[in-house]
Amino acid sequence: MDNTLSLTLKQQLKLSQMQIQKLEMLGLSYDELEAAIRKEEESNPFLDVKAGRYSAESTWRPIDSSLDYLSNSDEDEKAGWMERAISSKESLYDHLRMQIETLKLSEKERQAALIIASSLDGKGFLPTSLDNILPSGFDDVKESALKAVQSLDPAGVGASDYRESLKIQLKGLGLQKEDERHISEMIDNLDLIKGGRTDIISKKLGIDEEEATLLIDVLKTLTPYPGEKYNTDYESYIHPDIAIRKNTSGELEIIDYGDNLPDVSLNAEYVNLEDEMRKDRKKNREAISFLKTNRDKAEAIIDSIKLRTTNLHKIAIYLVNKQREFFDKGISHLLPDSQQNMASYLDLSASTVSRLCAKKYIETDWGTFPISFFFSSTRGFLKDDKEEASKNAIKARIKELLENWEGAKAPSDQKISDALAKEGIKVARRTVAKYRAELAIESSYNRN
Repeated sequence: MDNTLSLTLKQQLKLSQMQIQKLEMLGLSYDELEAAIRKEEESNPFLDVKAGRYSAESTWRPIDSSLDYLSNSDEDEKAGWMERAISSKESLYDHLRMQIETLKLSEKERQAALIIASSLDGKGFLPTSLDNILPSGFDDVKESALKAVQSLDPAGVGASDYRESLKIQLKGLGLQKEDERHISEMIDNLDLIKGGRTDIISKKLGIDEEEATLLIDVLKTLTPYPGEKYNTDYESYIHPDIAIRKNTSGELEIIDYGDNLPDVSLNAEYVNLEDEMRKDRKKNREAISFLKTNRDKAEAIIDSIKLRTTNLHKIAIYLVNKQREFFDKGISHLLPDSQQNMASYLDLSASTVSRLCAKKYIETDWGTFPISFFFSSTRGFLKDDKEEASKNAIKARIKELLENWEGAKAPSDQKISDALAKEGIKVARRTVAKYRAELAIESSYNRN
């Protein structure tokens, strides 16, 4: 038996709890960040929180649907501090985090699952790809971590969209394979179900109408947006983080609404207390450990706020330079762009940019938009004049055409495609149908 010693170099990624906390906080909305600060203040003596400069002119806009960000005419709603009281209802992340802690996962998988859970949007969906959400070094566990998140309650979280969410929920029902396959096909043809066309559905699936009706009833028990029931009351409103608007001189200016957040710093008394305790480490071991833990948490929050503010300013400046035509002339002048382009330009990681863009809003002269509105995963559409129009600019134009269409019957997707072609924009009928569905607008059959 050969007993030898050997030295092996192994690269291992291990994020501290403080680093995970920083990543989580970067992805919080304005109101979630304020709630996190207030919650930490209650238990952490190191955190010294003073009231921010709450502005009487802070703008609040209600969100009723996915169409709000395309509206140019909604009126400002003013609300004072008492009206913005934060609900103590359990958030989706808190609900998922407690479950993740009980799972049998490796430490690396647990870290990845927590990061994924903190990145989910209000509907419980992934806002972007895992590569953009997880820092480099998690490639070997990203799929297993996602699978772990998708196994949690509420069923269907962690999906990329409502169809995938419904299919994840479907697998958990324990149906017969054939019934599961039929309902899965129904999920891919929801327009027919909304129209009550059980005759077409039954013919398409090769089953009788009675069986189709029973399977539709099963489908209706599923939840398309599993995260919504964990939305707190204040999440039905948005508070812009940044405003980019023309001033009275017609020049674009950037306003940081983050100035209204609570002012956070280290409590000087407890900093001095920790210094005193360290003079006799042996005697004060437990007290020092308690103080150090809380100081680390407080410093992580302070650093996260500074990092968030600095990088949101960078994003605002980038958008002013990249999308000046949009800010001057409106949605139809929005240029195609991607978060990856911005990440490269700002020298930030894709995961950092993804978190910074999540649940953050920019107020403009044309409405209040999520930052993600300015980016698209698809290439732009080429106009006849060889300029490009972004996906969101096309969606805005489709919405406008549908709202202003003159005629006894609602226009078909082909007619919308033809109308865009007359404007020099070539968009296929299927693409129009896809964007119409993303805008939550029914087909012409259901609208007539």
